[in-house]
Amino acid sequence: MSPKNNLFSPQEAQEQMSSFVAAYKPSRSIKRIEIKIDPVDMLSWLSLQKDSVKIYGANQSDTVSIAGIGQAVCVTGRSLGNFKNVFKQLRNFLSPQYPYLQWYGGFCFDERLADAEWAEFGAYRFVIPRFELAAQSGKMIFCCNLTGRENIKSILRQLAAIRFPLQPQGRKDSLNTAILRRSDQPDQELWKKDVGRILADTSVEKVVLARKTSLHFKQELDPWAMLRQLKAVTPNSYHFAFQFKKTVFLGASPERLFRRYARCIESEALAGTMPESTDPKELQDSDKNKYEHSLVVDAIDASFKEFCTAFNRDKAPGILTLANGHHLITKFQGQLKDGINDEDILQLLHPTPALGGTPRQEAMGMIRRLEGFSRGWYGAPIGYVGLDWAEFVVGIRSGLVRGKNLSVFAGAGIVRGSEARSEWDEVENKISNFIKIIQIFPVSCSSKRGYELR
Repeated sequence: MSPKNNLFSPQEAQEQMSSFVAAYKPSRSIKRIEIKIDPVDMLSWLSLQKDSVKIYGANQSDTVSIAGIGQAVCVTGRSLGNFKNVFKQLRNFLSPQYPYLQWYGGFCFDERLADAEWAEFGAYRFVIPRFELAAQSGKMIFCCNLTGRENIKSILRQLAAIRFPLQPQGRKDSLNTAILRRSDQPDQELWKKDVGRILADTSVEKVVLARKTSLHFKQELDPWAMLRQLKAVTPNSYHFAFQFKKTVFLGASPERLFRRYARCIESEALAGTMPESTDPKELQDSDKNKYEHSLVVDAIDASFKEFCTAFNRDKAPGILTLANGHHLITKFQGQLKDGINDEDILQLLHPTPALGGTPRQEAMGMIRRLEGFSRGWYGAPIGYVGLDWAEFVVGIRSGLVRGKNLSVFAGAGIVRGSEARSEWDEVENKISNFIKIIQIFPVSCSSKRGYELR
């Protein structure tokens, strides 16, 4: 369902959309209205809306992006069970009639560890937004999704309440607020002990140990201004944000778990890191980092052998340089076997040794025993699912915003040759993008290391 092939201003599109929504007749399937509009700034648009559900996503080149508010349909649960049941529900709403219709959402890293901080996200949650903006190569559509016996009066009120930004695109938001408190879980002393425990355990080759850094601010944070600033300092990354009620999970992930289009699949191993100040050749020559990277390559290689008829990968790791450092990367491409679906791919790939460890079950056991907090959607698959395609990235370089509080998550792979101090510094480097986008004043800090946070 779409109007004639015209380009409307946002205000004109809002009026057109109202007419189409008012004419909606109950249907068992999704009805989608798409109107071409003059492009608007998505993050500004999201910041103006009062809805309790907001979603944003952009690809690495920022040429394809979406912003959604509200939810026409939501599939969620407190317990995962298995991926198959989730994807079966998602596929029921997808149709060739609407090629741009997609679900947006993700899974938790480990459903055995859950806490109130992640309550609204569940073990999984996928949403088809009520209203959304979708952009590709400078062109944009304004969409509304309807299904079943809708409360049309309520939807028309929600539509009338939508505000479009008037300011020029690309404005710079101010993030000028002071940190009152900081705490690290674990702190540096406990981190050292945990690294020692991992290195002493001969049942594991690698364990990815994560840290949660909690920051409490003087003023309430604006997650959409934060995401804009994050985009400015983390180019060539997947940028995302999921708001459910008053909690926002956002980040800038450099790591694709997999992308599937029809029977073609792509994935990548991203492991082994050194600061940007070092020579990339040091990373390529580092036995410790090459070993850590090889564990991820071997795991993805084994998975591709399970679900592909044929595949290839880079002969040697390349270097991916991002704002926070150099990374070893190996890319994979393959053709899927008949009968292999997204749920099968996720079951085999997640978590890769880049976020879990090797062997998987033993490493996951150590993570549960040592970390002492729920990762929630950090390190987990987040992305979109369409009619015959899907893409999931790994929810790293990420944080959870709620009111005046920000929790930042980052991890490091502990393997033979790891040193607790250097791994701590690696994690600190990874979370630095979140810290440097805010103008921070000197504060007291509960971290044992005593950072000034400038």
